[in-house]
Amino acid sequence: MNARPPDPRPSPFATLIRITRDALTALGRELAAWKPSAERAGFAAQAVASVALAVALARAFDLSNTWWAAISGFAVMQTSFAASARRGLHRILGTVLGGLLGALAGPALGGLPWLFVPAMGAIGGVAVYRALASEFSYAWVLGGATALMVIFEAHTLPTFAATASFATLRVSEVVVGTLACVPVSGVFHAGERQYRRYRPLAAVEALAASVAQPSPESIRAARKLLAWQGAASIAILAALIYILKLPGFAQAMVTAMAVLILPAASLAGHTRRPVAERMVQRFAGCLLAGLIGVALLPLLGDHAWLSMIALSAGVWSGCHVQTGKEGASYVGRQFTIAFIMVFVQDHRWSADPLPALMRLSGILMGVVVLTAVMLAMSRLPLARESSDAL
Repeated sequence: MNARPPDPRPSPFATLIRITRDALTALGRELAAWKPSAERAGFAAQAVASVALAVALARAFDLSNTWWAAISGFAVMQTSFAASARRGLHRILGTVLGGLLGALAGPALGGLPWLFVPAMGAIGGVAVYRALASEFSYAWVLGGATALMVIFEAHTLPTFAATASFATLRVSEVVVGTLACVPVSGVFHAGERQYRRYRPLAAVEALAASVAQPSPESIRAARKLLAWQGAASIAILAALIYILKLPGFAQAMVTAMAVLILPAASLAGHTRRPVAERMVQRFAGCLLAGLIGVALLPLLGDHAWLSMIALSAGVWSGCHVQTGKEGASYVGRQFTIAFIMVFVQDHRWSADPLPALMRLSGILMGVVVLTAVMLAMSRLPLARESSDAL
């Protein structure tokens, strides 16, 4: 009897180990090759100024979640003013529409878990499907994330008015952060026009144009697979949150959706590896920021200036890694977001690490559940359809 030939494909565990090792190696190379440049320093300075202005404005308007305004101030920032303005418009548009959907649907779904759970999954799945390969990808991501957050809060709030108030505050925080970022970007880029003349944009565009584009069939199959993975993960997380009454775990659902938003080029092949890379890099960046941040909080206490200096240093460092070329860009971006979560809390500077730890644990929960769903769905016909379309 002939022996069965060994399976040439590595096991999921071996693949995860390799991806983790590659991410840590890339981060190590980036830190070892710490070479500031005018362009990298300019982007980091813009991000620091934008985050600082967003924090100041959110405190001035007495907004509930200052950290969300600060994250908006960072997340909208791009390497050009036009890109920052467009991203800011998409962020505000998505947040407004998602907040409206959440405010209208949340009170009706909050007390009905048999509707609440599948509705959360459906919203997340549709947002993922529409965000992939869409011109308005960022608006779909923010719309889905905002709707999930508002409906999540609605199941703990007593009235429609309270839910609408929460949605309004979330929109206000995003608007404040975005309106802090876009003017800062405009001021910085007004002073960089002379430098921008010497960037070889034509060569970059020619190179991008020469890259082969995936077929419509492969894109459609990949979008369907990722959307179903997102829907299943978010539904499971919604059920766990509802049953266990976990506070602050909205970040778990946002994570399960955000890491599935791949660039169009990644939709041409098997999507499991690029999603796993994003999950590992998101977790690594958040874990590193959490460890550093929680260690610094007791030393800084509630001293506003010391906290702002530490926040600026963290944002600067994360942006420096994000703009590097050693393969750790997503680690740097996630480090910056998590560092903002740790230091910028609700109404005041505080040494209490609990709110930040709850948000970070939510991110970990999102990664764990999404990993389990991807493994469980890898043998389903939908996953094989995605592979066959390549």
